[in-house]
Amino acid sequence: MYLAENQMNRKIVTIIVAVACCCAVRAQDIPFALKASVYGGYILPMTKNLEAVATPPALGGEIAVEFPAMGNYAWQRYWGMPTVGVGFVGMDLGNKAVLGQAFALYPYLLVPIVKRDHFHLNYKIGAGISLFTKTWNRCDTLSGVNAPTANSAIGSILNVYLMTGVNFEFPIKNNVSITADIGYNHMSNGSVLQPNSGLNMLHAQIGAKYTFEQCRHCKKPLPPADRFPYDFSLVFDVSGCVRELYYKDNRRYPVGTVQVSMTANVARWYAIGGALHAFYDGAFVQQGTRDGVSYTQHTHFGRYFIPDENVANKFRAGVAIDNEFIIGRLTAYLQWGVYVYDPLHNANPEPHTKHGYNRPMFYTYDIDKEDGWNYFRLGLRCRVWDNLFVSVNLKTHLQKAEMLTFGIGYQIPFTRIREAGARQRYIVYHPDKTRQRPENQNQWQPMGGDSSEAPHFSIGR
Repeated sequence: MYLAENQMNRKIVTIIVAVACCCAVRAQDIPFALKASVYGGYILPMTKNLEAVATPPALGGEIAVEFPAMGNYAWQRYWGMPTVGVGFVGMDLGNKAVLGQAFALYPYLLVPIVKRDHFHLNYKIGAGISLFTKTWNRCDTLSGVNAPTANSAIGSILNVYLMTGVNFEFPIKNNVSITADIGYNHMSNGSVLQPNSGLNMLHAQIGAKYTFEQCRHCKKPLPPADRFPYDFSLVFDVSGCVRELYYKDNRRYPVGTVQVSMTANVARWYAIGGALHAFYDGAFVQQGTRDGVSYTQHTHFGRYFIPDENVANKFRAGVAIDNEFIIGRLTAYLQWGVYVYDPLHNANPEPHTKHGYNRPMFYTYDIDKEDGWNYFRLGLRCRVWDNLFVSVNLKTHLQKAEMLTFGIGYQIPFTRIREAGARQRYIVYHPDKTRQRPENQNQWQPMGGDSSEAPHFSIGR
């Protein structure tokens, strides 16, 4: 296994070198920058296991390739000419015997906040994948999840990597800059494999950046569209995957979500609205112990008490506030929801200290003992053809991940157009068509070059 890990590490280095060489060859065609930095992090001890095994600091390094915006796409102008980057980070997590090392590959976006000659401040957000050399199965699996020799934070080699923070850049001269980052990252598998408490880390970076500005084919872009291509939209999305309820069961259950949402664009990059969710979780089988009655034929998990093997127990429904951040073909969203149908509302081994087994819709609760009355969904969808998209979604109860799902869906954007007189009506917007808004014939012209050219990708295209 160690030989396989060494081979994997060599492959990763080979890929990085190949990408760097390709970037150097394309330096005359596409402006880009190379960045290297040292990396230090502090793992937040959010579980008893991490209190015992997380030994600060986590140390490592990061290399990245960044592509400054040239204004060829409308979404770049909408976001204030952000920088798109791809980073690769490797770190020692401080406890080699239990936590080992982690590697992450992730694309990110640097959104300008302040830009001066000798100081840049950017908001940084990214998402990708992470790999670990130590997991639950590579450590002590006999002494329990809280043992100081166990790794209950990471249950699988492959995990998600989510990060957010701020980036500082101090240009010096000759295209050289000093850079620094302060941020927060999360790594887990979304409960696909247990145990999966995940790693949450505060981190800081400091490094240097060199920008290659030569570009033989860059065009001076035209101004972006005055208004967003569509005014509001409906989204239909179906997603699914599997999850493991308890690490001792060695059994996975199907999970899925159906979503219908409607949002209105209040800015060129942001939309807000509401969503309806129907959740299916096959893990809610007969289980648990209460008042001397115990069901352990399916699972030894003790978080729920479900006395009946009823399919209705596996469904939940909720309504949510939907916040969407539109980045060209990509849309990132954060949803906060409340359950309106939850048969597991009182499915707990212990009664509530105030309400007993008759909890109202809203109540105080301990997230370590029950899910509660609300949920979060973080997601990313990518338009692949016309208004058809694929998506990845993570549902949580506060910091507790419940399910990771992958989906497919369709967005129906509506555009308001003016007809003769003051009459207005809405039509469905199809981003792959070149039609223009009747009230503004210059609205959707191509960005750069002759206006008769087929447009490159602009927002919604």
